[in-house]
Amino acid sequence: MSTDYQFKPHEQPFMLGSPATPDHPTYRKVFYLLIGIFIGITASFQNGLLVANLSQIQGEMGLTPVEGGWISVAYHMTNACITVLLYKIRQQFGMSLFSKITLFFLLSATSMQWLVSSHLLSSTTGISIDPYYLELIARGFSGVVASAMTVLSIFYCLQGMPAARRISGLILGFGLVQFGVPLSRIISPYLAADGQLEGLFLFQVGLALICFGLINLLELPRGNMEKVFEKLDIVSFVFFATGLAALAVFLVQGRILWWTTPWLSYPLIIAVVTIAIALWIETHRKNPMLQVRWMRSRTIIAFMITGAVMRILLSEQSVGAAGLLANLGYGNDQLIVFYAIILAASALALVLSIFTTNALDLRRPVIFAVALIAIGAWIDTGVSLNSTPVMFYFSQFIIAFAAVYFMGPMVFEGMFRAIANGPAYIISFSVIFGISQTVGGLAGAAGIQAFTTIRTQMHYADMVSSMTAGNPAQMTQMLQGIQRQATVAAYDDLFFLMAVSATITAIYLLMVYFYYLYHKRNPLGKELAALAEMMGKK
Repeated sequence: MSTDYQFKPHEQPFMLGSPATPDHPTYRKVFYLLIGIFIGITASFQNGLLVANLSQIQGEMGLTPVEGGWISVAYHMTNACITVLLYKIRQQFGMSLFSKITLFFLLSATSMQWLVSSHLLSSTTGISIDPYYLELIARGFSGVVASAMTVLSIFYCLQGMPAARRISGLILGFGLVQFGVPLSRIISPYLAADGQLEGLFLFQVGLALICFGLINLLELPRGNMEKVFEKLDIVSFVFFATGLAALAVFLVQGRILWWTTPWLSYPLIIAVVTIAIALWIETHRKNPMLQVRWMRSRTIIAFMITGAVMRILLSEQSVGAAGLLANLGYGNDQLIVFYAIILAASALALVLSIFTTNALDLRRPVIFAVALIAIGAWIDTGVSLNSTPVMFYFSQFIIAFAAVYFMGPMVFEGMFRAIANGPAYIISFSVIFGISQTVGGLAGAAGIQAFTTIRTQMHYADMVSSMTAGNPAQMTQMLQGIQRQATVAAYDDLFFLMAVSATITAIYLLMVYFYYLYHKRNPLGKELAALAEMMGKK
């Protein structure tokens, strides 16, 4: 759009750092929406491709499980950390400039990955670079870019929505994040054929290149910017980022090395101390970056716990069902239909959420989603060595549906609570929501890994103790069979635990819902009234 265009009052940016919302012609809205969807899916691929191919990356590069864990840490630590600064970066430098810079670095890193994996770099220049360190760098940039591109996707989707449904762009942008893992699982067997990673890295280069071209082809309308950074922002960020990075190390490597490993106590101590220092600084600042007093209020803590619990319960699918099928010997190429069903459920939930989410009743969809998780987990109980992916189609369909369906109402509630207090509170909501989802996901995976490991050992000990002495030549084979039976029994215990936990959570949320209904109160009543007053003044 021409920089000489003067925005009308209703087209002005909603807040500092966000783009204006002009009355675009229909064709331009369509292009904005399509670009937003493509960027959102690309953002979700950053983690999805890592999750789907980590074991293959480890094998191709000859890495130990611990070294593979550091690749996951590189992504999650930068993804969680940048959330703290992203809002102020947009306010001072604009989203467009920041996105171009991060996409440029991502393009550089993925290009180097491809050049090394294809041996073009060494054959043409003679330069030899360890692909493992390149992978660490690329995944670190992927974490930063994924967070930035999710916000960028939301802004593009907002531009493509009709004025009456513009807020639905939030649901669309956040919902697209859930597409990464199933979509990556579906296409990975074709990208990394014959165990070669060259096609996978080339695909990532292509995605980054297309996104870089699209945001330059059709830029977001300009917004308002001003200098907002203060010296204490950097100090606070360093402590906060250090704490989140250390927490990511503890949660990821703890699953691999086990929690009693002596050196794991150090990142945990660092996380507690540095995050506490960052929160203390923010509490006593004149112009805080994070509204700590608001963040520790009862309603916000309940919101954060709900978001984290949902992410932990949803680990029943991403770690539970997927982990069981992997232990039963099913690879990505045998689970294409399984993940296609999950992708279809996610798409259906996203469409329904966009058109049915009601700002006056945001709790009911969350309760419905938790109930679906409970039903899916109950269906999954009773697994055996003969379980096949087909047996999980329906249960995982409804759990995948719940994973996306709860996202819209949760985002709406958090945004309403933040905006009602003022634009400065939005960064606090972004941090709360992002960390609750990232840490909740990591904690869920870590908890499931610990639970299944312990239960496997217990089942194995019980089964071995009941064995009778036999032919030593057959003993090894029998013990291997018992190990598999113990593993499956542990996952059955996991599904039962998840079913009970989700059922209790759904009952509790339902009781709270009926409490507010009986007293004819809306839990967001004050926030909705404040928003109505703000819109009236505007």
